[in-house]
Amino acid sequence: MSKRSFWPTGMKVRVHPLFLLLLLASIGAGMIVETLVLFTIVIVHELGHIFVATSYGYRIREMQILPYGGVAKLEHGAMGWNPRHEVAIAIAGPLNNLLMILVAVLLHAAGWWSDGLTQFFIKGNLMIGFFNLLPALPLDGGRILRAATSGTRGFRAATEVAVRMSFGIALVLILFGLLSLWAGYVNLAFLMLGSFLLFSAWELRKGMRVDVIRFLDAKRRGKKSSAQDVRQLAVPESMRVGEVIEQFAPDAYHMIYVLDERKKVQTVLEEEDLVSVVFEENGMHWTLRQVLERTGKGNDKRLSKL
Repeated sequence: MSKRSFWPTGMKVRVHPLFLLLLLASIGAGMIVETLVLFTIVIVHELGHIFVATSYGYRIREMQILPYGGVAKLEHGAMGWNPRHEVAIAIAGPLNNLLMILVAVLLHAAGWWSDGLTQFFIKGNLMIGFFNLLPALPLDGGRILRAATSGTRGFRAATEVAVRMSFGIALVLILFGLLSLWAGYVNLAFLMLGSFLLFSAWELRKGMRVDVIRFLDAKRRGKKSSAQDVRQLAVPESMRVGEVIEQFAPDAYHMIYVLDERKKVQTVLEEEDLVSVVFEENGMHWTLRQVLERTGKGNDKRLSKL
């Protein structure tokens, strides 16, 4: 891992409006100390992500402070293209919450922190840590879920699963918040977090096509210096390129066995054959038969060598 400065050069810090609303509500309720404690927890949680990301050599474009934690936005949106990195970066935030709980226990044992402050600090860390581990993007748990499933499902399909989980969890949180209000318990946290997660999932769904293009561009430009796992896909020649590349996974090289109408292997396309087509005009809509015709690989005899 390359060495980077602790605070990334050029990184912008942006505070989400919901976090500002939460701060104002807390201050209005006379909870200034509690507000500062929560703000500290959020910052330290996010710094865990940033420290691990920069240690891997990623450049951080922006850190956004959210009610439940934060989001470190990498340059060129590289997150998700290396599952091992994504897991390590995602888990760093909740691990920082555990470390803060340990520090709070030690400070309390030393007599430096009061019972009330220690209990609030621990509860705040548990709330932010556990919420972030929910399996929904853009939460840490959603990134871990995507990394764990992208090797078998492909990058886009794994992202789709995590986004669907986001919609489901958001609706549950909103429903729980409404039921609480109906029962007479005024707790806007569930409504705020559910609304934010719902909005985030909607934005992720809209930008999924762009993310896939960036993922494929990284595959096209990337230079691998070590061996890769090979994933083999057998697909009919009538299938469109866009449908095939949706199954492409990070950290793997793909060999595509093209089947004719009799389900016999006609030829083998390599990963770069399809990735290059994606960047042609309407390339996503080409069928594999069109790819074979344009590349002249329809009568490829490489099968005899495999």
